Amino acid sequence: MPRYNIIFESNEEICGIVPKAYDWVHYKSILKVKDVGKNPVSLEMTFIPPHPFAFNMPEAHSIKGSSITDVYVKVVRFFNKFGIEFRN
Repeated sequence: MPRYNIIFESNEEICGIVPKAYDWVHYKSILKVKDVGKNPVSLEMTFIPPHPFAFNMPEAHSIKGSSITDVYVKVVRFFNKFGIEFRN
């Protein structure tokens, strides 16, 4: 089993807005940067209720990437699938 060290870890709040309904979407997340692997950056997102009107968001979502910028680009794509604009 490979061993790795966590170089950086922080608690993040990720927000988005549903433009037509002006409903906010909030995720509490933990950003981790490790010192090994192809995708050393990971973001574990947990939904904070209430759900937006007319649809439910996933309760938990995990994103991995090669850099912090890459992870946040994937967050924007994740929000765009649901018609949500990323606002942070």
